[in-house]
Amino acid sequence: MQREEQEIQRMDGFEHQAPSFFICPISLQVMKDPVTISTGMTFDRESIQKWLFSYKKITCPVTKQPLSDFRLTPNSNLLRLIQSWHLQHASSSTTKFVEPEPTNHDALMKVLLEEIKQPQLQVKSLRKIKSLIQENRGDSSRITCIRDDSLFSLVASLVVKTELPGVPQITGNDTPVIVNEAVSSLCLLRPSDETLKMVSQNESGLLIDSLCLIITQCLSNLQIRIQAALLLKSIFEVVDGIYKEGLRVEFFESITEILKDQISRHGSLTVLAILMEVLSYGKNKEKAIEGGLIPILIELLAEDNERHVCEMMLAVLEKLCQKAEGRAALLAHPAGIAVVSSKILKVSHVGDDKSIRLLSSVLRFCISRGEVAKEFMEVGGVTKICLVIESGCNLKTKEKAREILGFHLKTWNKTPCFPSLFKA
Repeated sequence: MQREEQEIQRMDGFEHQAPSFFICPISLQVMKDPVTISTGMTFDRESIQKWLFSYKKITCPVTKQPLSDFRLTPNSNLLRLIQSWHLQHASSSTTKFVEPEPTNHDALMKVLLEEIKQPQLQVKSLRKIKSLIQENRGDSSRITCIRDDSLFSLVASLVVKTELPGVPQITGNDTPVIVNEAVSSLCLLRPSDETLKMVSQNESGLLIDSLCLIITQCLSNLQIRIQAALLLKSIFEVVDGIYKEGLRVEFFESITEILKDQISRHGSLTVLAILMEVLSYGKNKEKAIEGGLIPILIELLAEDNERHVCEMMLAVLEKLCQKAEGRAALLAHPAGIAVVSSKILKVSHVGDDKSIRLLSSVLRFCISRGEVAKEFMEVGGVTKICLVIESGCNLKTKEKAREILGFHLKTWNKTPCFPSLFKA
């Protein structure tokens, strides 16, 4: 009884003077390092980490709600208020405010690496790993596991070992949770190029096949499809060419859909980067054309004026138009020639070069087709070509422009709007 009274007196003398929102709901002490969890509740970091990582709880200690993630977001405003309150009461209290000690993230990570090997703990461990990385915003000086090659290899194995349901389309809820968590974790890790290449090429490129399958099958789960695309972009930058050759038509159809939907700008840029990496290998150009990529690119190019995006779309179109099927698809689109011509002298010097090269590929094989030459004149393409020749574009681009004029000069010479300077 006497001890309880002493405790009450101690709290009355100090803790009860603090505002209630300074008190951690777990320790019932003034918080030293307040952090907020996904339910919006705030706790002292040490207390909530024990709750989550030592006691392996997956619910909020106060609301009992399941946690959507295990991210601990520092509550900087509350910390400043607590520190100010401590300074104001320093003279009347013997309690000294202690700066929060850094968490030993790497020690905790070792525990999680062991847990991830146990099937029943894999999902929870992956979520905790993501939380640690996100909490430190990928700062490898604070948490070295972000560049841990063995961790990347271990998490990648969870993707390739998990079979997706054998159906054409998988709803978001039907995508295995372990695949969702593993793919999103892989996106946060930064393995060495050597490890990324080794893991990706292991078992004849099984990780690549698994990620392509996710993009192809998980049609209603946009987030995991974009994350899989992000991983493939990094993978295709380091693997040997043979691992870029076996892509299926269905893969190109699926990434074309991601482009078409335009829901995520980041996703669209990722898809364009993948196309730049893989189109030069195997039959990928033909597969991409068969997958309906060219009409979508033309429609997007017509609406977009952002320099980098336009340059990438023009570069992809140029690669596709190296094939007869690609040139036919461009000409078959009512706005194909007009859209590409409209980007000349409008995007950048790189854009000019890509547009001119693309048009050169198409018009070179249409010398006997007067309707194509007529269309090019009507949409202002010939005028743009003449302006390029007289502009400050680089010499190679000007040479290509002169080449284009030479293809149909006899036809264009007869039109009254053709510049007299070039008739000579």
